[in-house]
Amino acid sequence: MNKITSASEPTAPKGPFYLSRFNIGHRLTACFLLIILLMLAGNGLLIWQFRLLQIQANRLAAIDQGLIAVLRFQTSLHSFYSRLNELAQSEDKAQLLAETETLRKQLVENANRTEVLFSHLPSGTNLSSVVTPTIEAVQGAMPFHVEAIRALAESGDWIAIRERLMRQVLPLESMSSDLVKTVDEEMASERRNAALSISQAQNRMLLIFLLTGSCTLLIAAVLGVSITRSITEPLNGLMQSSCALARGDFRHQVSIAGTDELAQLGIVANETAKTLDNLYENLRSREERLHESEKELKQLIELVPAHVFVLRPDGTGLYANPVVLEYYGKTHKEWATEGFRNTVVHPEDLENYLATLDTQFKKGELFEIEARILRKDGCYRWFLSRFNPLRDERGQILRWYVARTDIEEGKLQTERAQNENLALREEVNRTSMFEEILGTSDNLMAVLSEVSVVAPTDSTVLILGETGTGKELVARAIHKQSRRANHTFIRVNCAAIPPSLISSELFGHEKGAFTGALERRMGRFEAANGGTMFLDEIGELPAETQVALLRVLQEREFERVGSNQPISTDVRILAATNRNLKAAVAAGTFRQDLFYRLNVFPIQMPALRDRADDIPLLLEYFIERYAKKAGKKIQNIKKNTLDLFQSYDWPGNIRELQNVVERAVLLCEDDTLSIDASWLKQQTRSSTSTAAVSLTGIGKLKASRERELIEAALAECSGRISGPSGAAAKLGIPRQTLDSMIARYGIKKYKYMNG
Repeated sequence: MNKITSASEPTAPKGPFYLSRFNIGHRLTACFLLIILLMLAGNGLLIWQFRLLQIQANRLAAIDQGLIAVLRFQTSLHSFYSRLNELAQSEDKAQLLAETETLRKQLVENANRTEVLFSHLPSGTNLSSVVTPTIEAVQGAMPFHVEAIRALAESGDWIAIRERLMRQVLPLESMSSDLVKTVDEEMASERRNAALSISQAQNRMLLIFLLTGSCTLLIAAVLGVSITRSITEPLNGLMQSSCALARGDFRHQVSIAGTDELAQLGIVANETAKTLDNLYENLRSREERLHESEKELKQLIELVPAHVFVLRPDGTGLYANPVVLEYYGKTHKEWATEGFRNTVVHPEDLENYLATLDTQFKKGELFEIEARILRKDGCYRWFLSRFNPLRDERGQILRWYVARTDIEEGKLQTERAQNENLALREEVNRTSMFEEILGTSDNLMAVLSEVSVVAPTDSTVLILGETGTGKELVARAIHKQSRRANHTFIRVNCAAIPPSLISSELFGHEKGAFTGALERRMGRFEAANGGTMFLDEIGELPAETQVALLRVLQEREFERVGSNQPISTDVRILAATNRNLKAAVAAGTFRQDLFYRLNVFPIQMPALRDRADDIPLLLEYFIERYAKKAGKKIQNIKKNTLDLFQSYDWPGNIRELQNVVERAVLLCEDDTLSIDASWLKQQTRSSTSTAAVSLTGIGKLKASRERELIEAALAECSGRISGPSGAAAKLGIPRQTLDSMIARYGIKKYKYMNG
């Protein structure tokens, strides 16, 4: 390749590449200075003409003021004569003497003001010579006439006064009228002269503007043409040289003359040609060395018993070792075909495989990817592919080296371990999902079967049963076996929350929604989003809250108290009650449509008396729990005690059984559990007292009667609420319901504890 002539060497002009022209900067400076001088001269002439216009305008204003002054003087003289004549006709001596001097002074002031104004008129006007004699004549005669009129008034000679006014004062007024006409004629002439001067000045201003603007545009046009011609020809030469460099032909060069900007571009072009020539030689040498290195690397890779191949920066195949070609059963040409990888990656892995390649190729960093690759016999095997980029000195990626490892056996072992873990987890779940629901009776097994059926779904479940039968345990078991098991399980006792607060508790409230709402609060339904909401004692829900709950079930949305903004929710609802909801619907205390929405999948919990076979197992469980808690070791139970447990009706169900066992464990002094028969007999007898009344009407009686029943039960039970001998059991209502009613009526339960 021919070397390029140095940019600093003086060479002769050569074709269109010769850069010889005037210095643009000096011409621009000269033209700009000339334009500025033209603009200054034009502006000076315009200012001069504007000054002439201002002088003429001032002259017109002064003339107008003079005419106004003359008119004012005439009006004052006329007023003087008219008023004196009026007083002479009325022969009012006192008034005439009082006003004569005032009228004279006003007349003299107007005359002096007019005389001064006309003496200061612009030069060139001769109105002062016309006005001054008249004013002086009036000023000279007026004092004499005033004195004469005052003397005649003193003597009462009114005829002489009127005669003097007619013959001597009235002619002065006529003289002022003639003066006004004369001044008006003179001023009209002055206005015409001033208007003519203004028109001439305006024409001169327009002419000056046109001349200076035309000259400026002409100079700019000449400058633009000159600059364009001096730039385009050298630029064309530079462009041709650049095209030659782009084609890789470095023989072209730019001959330089001058030191201006385009000459500097020529120097840059020559230096660029020299640099490109050196880079080309260097690159060719590097490619030869790289080719030798790749040849050696290829020989080494062909001996490696692993999948190794090389890709271009865009991901297309460049080289694959024999192991790769043997695996696919393809030739190198077939393997390097664009799109080959799309046919060998498993369809389930292809989308992720291609997306990962696209992302990582753009990042240009080391990465790994797993995928199933098709073998020539039609089988897929798992491979781990490691992609490593090769970069040049500037950081540009030249190659991607790929090493692919067979991980099929490892995948199979991992899958087997996962399956074993899954089976073990399922076994654990099967054995522990009902860990607190003890028993093997048919009634209980039927309930657990229903739980297994409905739990994986999102259906609403209504759990029915007496107090203490384990309705909450069933609800938790349903949640644990559902797809929401990893989300929140929230329990709300509808009977334990005052009716005025239940809506706020369930749905939340906005700040200021009611007294005491000092800030926004999230409700239980928002907190349970994605999980399960267990509404215990659903039959105690107030009517207005029933409407809001129905909306949640139907539309999956609700509103905070004090807001009209709907909030969407994804909550599974489980409800429980010990009341007869059908009877409540018939009585009008529970909405029928809400009952149907809740009663999608009803589960009836059996009473403990209906599953007496489970009592021994339950006893064993509770004895072990409370003995461990009390630090005791109980191994036996008396036969008569077991008979008592199995023969008792258990109105409080498992909760009552639990409380009796706890009491027995605490009182047990050896390793054999026993109870006093009076415990259960007393419970049976007491259940016919207060409870007999409350079961038929508690919750439906008047507030005063309900309060009496609660206080009587508390007094009978010494303030104890829960347990078989507690007030809740005596009243036949859930403990939570009794707590709510105690809070509602403000009953002080502590005062009964020592009674």
